[in-house]
Amino acid sequence: MRYLIYLLLLLTSVSPVLQAEIFYVNHEGKDDPDRDGTRVQKSWRTLAYAAERIPAGDHLIRLGQGVFEETKPIVVKSGIKIIGKGRGKKQFTEVRAATTFPLSEDPCSDKDSAGFLFVFNKVAKNKIENLIISSPKDRRIRGGLFFTRSQKITLKNLHVREFRWAGIHIEYSNQVELSESTIENASTEKCRFHNGLIRTKWLKHSEIHHNKIISTVGKGYGYKGGGHEGVRIHHNHIEVEGGFSIESAHENEFGVEIDHNYANKCISIPKGGPGADPKTRGFKYSFWIHDNYLTDSYTIEGPRNHLRFNHNYVHIKKTNGRVYTHHGGKNHGPIWIHNNIIENVDRAFIWMNRGLAENIFVYNNTVFFADAGNRSGNILGAYSGERLNNWVVKNNIFICAWSQPRRFFSDKRGVDKKIVTANNLLINVLGVPDGNFVEKLPELKREGRKPWPFYQPKSKESWIIEKGVDVGLPFSGKVPTLGAYTWNETRPWTEIPELLKK
Repeated sequence: MRYLIYLLLLLTSVSPVLQAEIFYVNHEGKDDPDRDGTRVQKSWRTLAYAAERIPAGDHLIRLGQGVFEETKPIVVKSGIKIIGKGRGKKQFTEVRAATTFPLSEDPCSDKDSAGFLFVFNKVAKNKIENLIISSPKDRRIRGGLFFTRSQKITLKNLHVREFRWAGIHIEYSNQVELSESTIENASTEKCRFHNGLIRTKWLKHSEIHHNKIISTVGKGYGYKGGGHEGVRIHHNHIEVEGGFSIESAHENEFGVEIDHNYANKCISIPKGGPGADPKTRGFKYSFWIHDNYLTDSYTIEGPRNHLRFNHNYVHIKKTNGRVYTHHGGKNHGPIWIHNNIIENVDRAFIWMNRGLAENIFVYNNTVFFADAGNRSGNILGAYSGERLNNWVVKNNIFICAWSQPRRFFSDKRGVDKKIVTANNLLINVLGVPDGNFVEKLPELKREGRKPWPFYQPKSKESWIIEKGVDVGLPFSGKVPTLGAYTWNETRPWTEIPELLKK
């Protein structure tokens, strides 16, 4: 009986659950405890004040038109949705750090949320939509949105701009979706190292898509992450002044898909030693990079085991880079590089630095090499047989500039004994092993949109059709066609990612 009375007292002491409500913040409002914010006539003036007053739950804050200056961090509770008027020229809502907003003592620290405009700590089911989020150009604060240990977060139609360290920082979180947003000049300052306009750590089962990530100030990376699991980064336009377009280095990575992006700088994903096998987490790859439009000559920085790089259009616009690089460490692969169209290769297609690189499979690429002057190297830039093992190169088309023939690979220090080649077409190439083709051009269509149908076989009579060998990839006909495309193939290039910047 005593326990029953105690239970009744406990139940009656708990406040009733607040039902889902709509709250209002606009310029006619006042931050007054006598107001409840549930009507436009009783609205509050600042978002920080509203976030303090509203309890956790399935609630909505509607922000009015115009600029809302905040003097302190906006600490948002679980479940609360914040929706503004948009980010157009006439109809917009902008949440901006005031000139009195406290600055972080260490703007380049990853340890805490100090100096961020929005703070989300251990929250779930939050949504932020139709806002401009900023700080003054002449007094940029540390960052825009900070999330830690949160889940089921939706960020949509935001313009996050003018921050020192990171526009959006997300760590130890899962089921996050960031879409249809612009992140601009949001990592303008370097301290000990460069950060990213978007920065993630230990992000799981999330999507970052259809965003514009742009910098003209500072050398911040477009997207900087690490410790991913089941994350897809797709249909983004990434154009940065310096640094990398995407970097995710040194951590174990499981099931990271990077596709249908435009990127003007390197995708950097190196790990000195082999990362954990993604199959232990239910994935076939650590990184799968496909159907992107990439313009940097230093295209992919490795090594990374269980990497697949395929069906990308690499139109190189800068000099002094290699398309795929192995920078040190012992990496046993596998790495698959196949069905890519690559134009204007500068120094080398694949380049091996220090360490050990094993099990690299290069199939069905169509690759054109520029006259790179004294920067040029071999097509496969490996210079010591002790540093590589089981490189297999088949069914590719390699065409060098008529003014500058190149060697296929070195015939010294045992390199030629570690590379298996067959059924490649090599034009203006030196040192071609037996079993490859050298006699004539590939007869490609060379009209229409690039990369498809420009680089498909010219007709069903093109001699490259069915000149390959079966390497385990899908193909039509009796055996594969040489190069990236086959005759009558329906390519998925219905959207060139470069168009996302318009």
